[in-house]
Amino acid sequence: MSHPWQFYAKVSGACLLLGAGMEGFMIKTGFYNKVTEIEAERLDETREDREAFQKMLRAEIERQAREKHIAIKLPENRT
Repeated sequence: MSHPWQFYAKVSGACLLLGAGMEGFMIKTGFYNKVTEIEAERLDETREDREAFQKMLRAEIERQAREKHIAIKLPENRT
């Protein structure tokens, strides 16, 4: 009967080789480049949405302040 650690060593080695093969395949096919492009596009889209929301929120805060005759100083836009 073999020692259980030998079995674990074989399984670990097989998993290491399988994982390395998968990584090599993804690098060779340009998978990471495509994922980077998609992530950059998604960030641009969310940036536009976030900036639009900030403008709307700022306008609403200023409107409410004028309504209540309160002077506020909001930070400048960082764009």
